[in-house]
Order: sequence, then C-alpha cells, then structure tokens
Amino acid sequence: MKKIPLSKYLEEHGTQAALAAALGVNQSAISQMVRAGRSIEITLYDDGRIEANEIRPIPARPKRTAA
Repeated sequence: MKKIPLSKYLEEHGTQAALAAALGVNQSAISQMVRAGRSIEITLYDDGRIEANEIRPIPARPKRTAA
C-alpha cells in the first residue's frame, strides 16, 4: 500500500480522466479538487485498487456565531 498526494499522483501516473474512471467519478470532480487545492491523498493498494481520501481538520468548519 502506498499513499501519495493527488497532485503528485497526476504528475507521475497519468491524466485526470484516467484517475476519475478508476475512482468512479467525473473528470470535472478531479479538476475541481485540484483547482481548489484540497488535501486529497491517493492510496494505491498492492492488488491494484485505488482509493482517494480528503484530509481535513476536525471540526472542518468553524462554528457559526449568533447574529
């Protein structure tokens, strides 16, 4: 099992379209992840499976204050 950042995966392994097909999402979703600078980690398993996870702080959103 190997974990690498999304941007590095795209540099080394191919296109956004190929990754999107492997993950079962649209290419536009991958493009949005890249443009937004989201912290996405790609996991490459020894059996060939690919998985993507977003690394986010907890809590991910700041608390709302009463107006």
